[in-house]
Amino acid sequence: MTLKRRAFLQQTGLALGALGLGGAALLASSDQYYQALAKPARRKLALLIGINAYPDRVLDPGIAQDIALKGSLTDVELQRQLLVHRFGFQPGDVVVLTNQDATRENILTALDEHLVLQAKADDVVLLHFSGYGSQVRVAESTGLSSTQAAWVTVDSRLPSEINPALGDLLEAEVIAQLRPLATANLTTVIDAGSQDAGYLRWGNSRVRSRPTVPTGLMLSSVALDAPWPGLVLRAAEMGRLVLESQWEGFSAGVFTYALTQSLWEAEPDPTPQVLLQRAGQRLQRWVGADQQPSLSDRLPSSLAPVAYSLPPQLPAAAGVVLPSGDTRPLAVWLGGMPSQVLRYLQPGSRLMAKPVAGQAVLLSLESRTGLKGVVKPVDSEALSLTALARRPIFEQVRRLPQGIDLIVALDGQLKRVERVDATSALAGIPLVTSVTAGEKAADCLFGRLPIGPYPTLTAALPGMTEAMPKSGSDRPAESSYGLFAPNRTLLPGTMLAKDEAVKTAVNRLTPYLQTLLALKLVRLTENHAASQVGVAAVLEAVQPKPGALQVQTTERSSVITWPLSIRQAQKAAIAGPIMLPRDGRIGYRLANASALPLHLLWISFDSRGECRALMTLPDELAADGAEIPPAATPLAPGQVLTLPADRAGWSMPGAAIWVETHLIFSTQPLERCLAVLGNNPPAIGTGFRPVRQALRLAQALLQDLSAESTADSYALHHDRWATLSFRYDIG
Repeated sequence: MTLKRRAFLQQTGLALGALGLGGAALLASSDQYYQALAKPARRKLALLIGINAYPDRVLDPGIAQDIALKGSLTDVELQRQLLVHRFGFQPGDVVVLTNQDATRENILTALDEHLVLQAKADDVVLLHFSGYGSQVRVAESTGLSSTQAAWVTVDSRLPSEINPALGDLLEAEVIAQLRPLATANLTTVIDAGSQDAGYLRWGNSRVRSRPTVPTGLMLSSVALDAPWPGLVLRAAEMGRLVLESQWEGFSAGVFTYALTQSLWEAEPDPTPQVLLQRAGQRLQRWVGADQQPSLSDRLPSSLAPVAYSLPPQLPAAAGVVLPSGDTRPLAVWLGGMPSQVLRYLQPGSRLMAKPVAGQAVLLSLESRTGLKGVVKPVDSEALSLTALARRPIFEQVRRLPQGIDLIVALDGQLKRVERVDATSALAGIPLVTSVTAGEKAADCLFGRLPIGPYPTLTAALPGMTEAMPKSGSDRPAESSYGLFAPNRTLLPGTMLAKDEAVKTAVNRLTPYLQTLLALKLVRLTENHAASQVGVAAVLEAVQPKPGALQVQTTERSSVITWPLSIRQAQKAAIAGPIMLPRDGRIGYRLANASALPLHLLWISFDSRGECRALMTLPDELAADGAEIPPAATPLAPGQVLTLPADRAGWSMPGAAIWVETHLIFSTQPLERCLAVLGNNPPAIGTGFRPVRQALRLAQALLQDLSAESTADSYALHHDRWATLSFRYDIG
């Protein structure tokens, strides 16, 4: 604990050269506004800790195989870019400890030297840890033991008879180190788990929990029951799964990636509850229901908590232009881009940099590697690249490939012959590609019920206890084949209670796979943070208790004030995941705040693999449509539409466990979508049309929205459409 701050910063490599973020270059800007942002009224301090390269001794060698994590350093980069570019942290005030530098002593030193000794009463402090977490049993003199949460540092070790001391950094020790902190504006982000899962892999993801629970003596004497100070954002509740996953070109903690994406797109002063709700919605899509983030708030009641204890100093954006001097190529950070879009974003996509000297600068994407892209100005004449440094960027044109496959990972617990048969069977399905689990990012997992701790399986299989054949023990026997989320959460309705051949299972699951691909394509149109079309949508409960559940609006439109009913709903909407009773009824309230009539396509997918749609009709088709419900005509400018029109609400769809609904508003008629839906009249009262070919409908939607389709790509202009989405669970 004698390491001085100057020596400490030099030792831990504070210079941002590895990311191309030199301090002088980072602050270079010709705009006085941005120079002012670099001089905040109060200081902002951050300590970011990430460990990928763990030595074998930190885990039980009898279990550990390929123990290195892949995404902790990405987590650190995600946070650092966000803090510096959106929240106005000075680069020199963001200290990073990674891999071999993230020892127990260095972490405690950094907490003391960088945070506690420097922070003043009104300063802002952020602490982040990504790596393995653990549960440990602290042996007490009475012979009893208490279970505590701990961080596994790079120099951790398991207790032994010769050295029974615990080698991890207990959270209680971190809390004790932070107790003298002078400011209450502390946010701690913990992307590490404490579940004794017995695995290092879970489906296509990695588990961030040590698979054993060691028992030992404490190295120091601290209170074991002291609460965390300030605001604590955890990747999951204690004892729940915490995962990291792969994306195209990088791995990251699913919580950190979801959290930082949500903060890039959040409006000013987002509350922690709203922030966690948005991050939780992303987690549901990426890894299913197993991992749910948690929040604990110990801030004084006099302080109104906001995310990271301060409002963003730059507007919501898809990312930022990275400093590069006046040299080419020009790099951009894409940490705020929707992950499903980033994966397929093609060269030729257009981004707009915040106006320089009153003029917007259009950038063309040349290439992308991971979270960074290379761009060039569309009009590069007489443009100083240094003037673009730190400018937020926004999507203008989203270019996507036409040939997008559904990626199916084959579970590592399958036998070799099963994987061979599955690869052969899946190869016969158009637009479906199979990979080995853990090889690359995947959309779903094909396999059997995992053989593992029974409580963990129960949590992973909502509503499927009847499909879990058991042997005489508490471990399930082999099951039939089914589809899972990438983290091994079973997709309901995809598994039988009897065994079957691999080819038979793949044939049975083909319609479900096609619907999953349709859902994937529709998700690629989501753009509430990028659309310039002014629309709002409210998901409302009609029964048993009326009220607004969730509100989505487009954030780049020119709308300054939404209709009164939308503003009231924004105040009343609940924070957190939405769970509706099976006998409940819901409705939607839609508002067109743009200057043009908008055509609507309402698409709903549910856990059973079923799809429903409702859409408006072109004026010439609706002219004599006496039996067409009100929802079938375009939304006029300024119109607020209630669905269903009779306000009686729609009932929950059958035995579905979750529902995901997308509302697409287009300035142009969606003629190809109408052709796919056919001439079947909409159901009286609801307006629903049967969707027998969900994949064809999703492909038609991309064609309708594309302004300049080529033989191999779509080009979607954000001033022509908006897609808002809602998801809720049914219990």
